[in-house]
Amino acid sequence: MSKLYKGLDISLYQGDPDFAAVRDAGIDFIIFKASQGSAPDYAAPFADPKFAANVRRFARTPGRIYGGSYHYLTAQTVSAAEREADFFIETIKPFRYNLQLWAALDVEDACLRQSRDELTRIVAAFCARVKAAGFRPMVYASSWWLDNRFTPPEGVPLWEANWSRKSAPERARMWQYGTISVPGIAGAVDANVAYDIMGDANGDGKVNARDVTAVMRHVALGRRSAIDESQCDFDRDGRVNARDVISLMRAVR
Repeated sequence: MSKLYKGLDISLYQGDPDFAAVRDAGIDFIIFKASQGSAPDYAAPFADPKFAANVRRFARTPGRIYGGSYHYLTAQTVSAAEREADFFIETIKPFRYNLQLWAALDVEDACLRQSRDELTRIVAAFCARVKAAGFRPMVYASSWWLDNRFTPPEGVPLWEANWSRKSAPERARMWQYGTISVPGIAGAVDANVAYDIMGDANGDGKVNARDVTAVMRHVALGRRSAIDESQCDFDRDGRVNARDVISLMRAVR
């Protein structure tokens, strides 16, 4: 049975959140805007002005609240998408162990007027670059974009925006369903739910008993087995130990 998590996605427009207050309000994860491709007034990829400072403060917030990141796509060609991906990777690399969740690609800008096939290639190239760098790619788009503008890469989970639905789309690993007000953040903020965001120790895209076995083996062998440690550090203490095994068992129960 999948475990449901509640989350937000934020950018510079949310200012300087009080992450402890956000956590205490029952939020389980935050996806930070890390970077963006070129804009009308800026001809090269750039980092979100609040990203680094917010992630550093987030990293000092104790308790079970998890982080991920995203990049806002504007690339017109495959080579431009790869350059944007490289910039994104360099932006999030210093925070690899603070952002345990996905490194997502936001596909929605009106400048993306390519054919469906070309945009499909652009999205695939970006995600391949992110995966090769050791991060877990994800694709964000509205239901309309997913149905009409491009075909998501096979094996890459979807973060689907649909504010008119009453329940999560079946194909979505994460669903952005609207905006809410949350203590610790001024104004409305995008709201999401996601499934099995933590515990994918073996990297197969699922959280199940095989992950429990892998983490138990890892703990018993003293970290000599290959797992994704950041995905299994449930209490964010920098170690994968018996407490994390118990948390993972509860997540897959």
